[in-house]
Amino acid sequence: MGEPESYVSSSHTVAELKAMCKENGLPVNGKKADLLERLNHYFSDDAEPDEEEMISLEDESISMEEEIVSLESESVPLPVIDDDEEIMDAEVLEAEFVEEIEQVFAKESKKSKTLVDQIKNPKVAAVLLSILIASAGWYWYVNNQLKPFTADDLRYGDSMEYTLLNGELEVTGEYVELIRDNVDVDQLNNSCRLLMTFSGIGTTSVTDGGTSELDFEPDDSLKGVVRAKGAYGLDWLTVEKVQTRNFNNIALKSYNPKVFQPDECKTGDSIYSVGGSLEFDTKSWTEISERDVIATEADWKLTLGEDYTQGKTVSNGLGGILGLLEDVAPGVAVVISPIELREMMGTQLIDTGATGTHLGWDWNVIGADEVGGEKMWKVSLENNQIRDNCFGHARITMWLTEDSPWAVRQNVDVYISGNEGDKTACGTISERLADVVLPDGKISMTLEMSMNSLTRGDKLLDLGRSYSSVPNAGAYVPTSEELVDWGDYDLHMPDNSTLRSETLEDAMECLSDGHVSEAVAASAALSDGGYIWRARDNRSQSGVTVWNLSWVSSDPNSGWVKLELTGDASGENCTYIAHGGNDETVAHSRSDIPAVLSISMMEDDLTDQTRYPALSGPDGPFTSDGEYHPETRVGILVVTPDSDFTDWLSVIEAGDAGATTLDMTRSWTTTRTIGTGSNPIIQQWEHTFSLAMDAKTGQVVGWNLAESLL
Repeated sequence: MGEPESYVSSSHTVAELKAMCKENGLPVNGKKADLLERLNHYFSDDAEPDEEEMISLEDESISMEEEIVSLESESVPLPVIDDDEEIMDAEVLEAEFVEEIEQVFAKESKKSKTLVDQIKNPKVAAVLLSILIASAGWYWYVNNQLKPFTADDLRYGDSMEYTLLNGELEVTGEYVELIRDNVDVDQLNNSCRLLMTFSGIGTTSVTDGGTSELDFEPDDSLKGVVRAKGAYGLDWLTVEKVQTRNFNNIALKSYNPKVFQPDECKTGDSIYSVGGSLEFDTKSWTEISERDVIATEADWKLTLGEDYTQGKTVSNGLGGILGLLEDVAPGVAVVISPIELREMMGTQLIDTGATGTHLGWDWNVIGADEVGGEKMWKVSLENNQIRDNCFGHARITMWLTEDSPWAVRQNVDVYISGNEGDKTACGTISERLADVVLPDGKISMTLEMSMNSLTRGDKLLDLGRSYSSVPNAGAYVPTSEELVDWGDYDLHMPDNSTLRSETLEDAMECLSDGHVSEAVAASAALSDGGYIWRARDNRSQSGVTVWNLSWVSSDPNSGWVKLELTGDASGENCTYIAHGGNDETVAHSRSDIPAVLSISMMEDDLTDQTRYPALSGPDGPFTSDGEYHPETRVGILVVTPDSDFTDWLSVIEAGDAGATTLDMTRSWTTTRTIGTGSNPIIQQWEHTFSLAMDAKTGQVVGWNLAESLL
């Protein structure tokens, strides 16, 4: 049996197919394949004719002459045909029509046929072709022009796959350190410049949650949402957005400082070059009633040569380099994913000359552009905060179509630097601000994205809707009675832990009671208005706690002292280990120290497994019984700005100038057996966990788990 006859081919554009569907009273929704199937079925012999399809030319009440007169009265100009031969063909067809019209009418009066049957008749086809030349040509011409549109809202189940090409990331200075924090490769330890090229495949999607997410709701009207935890460990109903990126072609080059000029990085041949791959998946959860992003999660698997690292980061904002830049210039994180058109452009009509601003991005619709044979709207974007604050530039060019809620093509160009590049066009204030708030060094990135496929869901997102199971947002917000304002007079933030035997209070007693006489500078500073701005313990040895205490005096001078405790503070239990000075400048500003929770109260929150289940167990800082793993280290950090920088920092972030955080870290190794039988593979893995918690608000800032194959 031969292939079924096709009346409409895939050479037609989507716009043409939709126009044909509309012309024949068919639905215009769906992908290109759906439109082709719908039209071919409509025009096939198997299609059941309906009353609208049953056309008898004998019953036509409009003559050809009347039709032509009507068409001539239209104000839309007809396309100009310059080919004389085509004009002659049209005249011949019209002549045939005049000669054969009575004969055609006589035949068709015997039996009514479908439109397809009539088209198959050469004589009728000639008539229809004449009409097409005389009239419908303008319709097809107009329909193929790009029409302005308003960006469509996202729906549950929306998904787009795209290709990433010509990606290049270059970092120098302190930006290199941010990458090294998550990549455990010895060859990068001395790097001052990293250059990475990459390409691969990515997806962006909106999860379509099931009814199991609605256990505490009275009905299924919010189906599609996903239940997720926020900074206080409470469960919220959210829209879950997922990004996957599989960079299967990575090339990394590392450059070390010059031997005789350590402040400059080498150029030319790299000291270390390696290929590899990276899988980098992210999720974000947007609470539906207030539309706030309550959490983000990143999972990655990185292979560089023979080194393999994998990990997970959970944050109530963005982490790493993008988190830093997002604080400085909100909205810059969009450079790594296809842009959501409705979020960026709102309900504004996308047409030539349209402009707008969203999250620091100025956008401008340049006009229509043809890419790969398809017409699209071309839009340029630039981050005005990065530009106006003299941080560098962040620019995006994107191409849009009405069918996709995301940009279908996107080119990215980012260059950010606090102390590099030409700043001659910057004002004095902008230039100094860039030097203060950005790390030393630069970050630059270029990449191209283009859509491969698009799948649309059915139900619109439930953003802005209330729900029955909304938690009490203030249930775990610290009260004024719970916060301790120690900054004015005390020596350190309160600890009072019942989970650890040797607390910060015990360590301070070793100093204040004179049990470690070698710590002369620390004792003098603390007795003259100084305080502890950094403290960290180590309980890896059973029955012993080592405290490293960093102090700052009112001079201000800063130093540290390390001591060992084996019980309550006494001459026998307090042992001096070492002391020294701090290289970095530490500000002394008691008035900028915020009131905070005690470490004990924060431990009570973190060990609540209903709120933070991921923190207890084999991969967290706590055991499943709510005790500390012996490898877990506890620390505090009190940050107050230098007086020279306070005014500048207030431009970036309002509120208290100082901040206090609780941090926990844990490093351990495990053995895994892969396979069974006589030759199993034994693997050694190194794990590192880190967590930060805001001691003022009681919110978990985020946590990170990195795992490396040894």
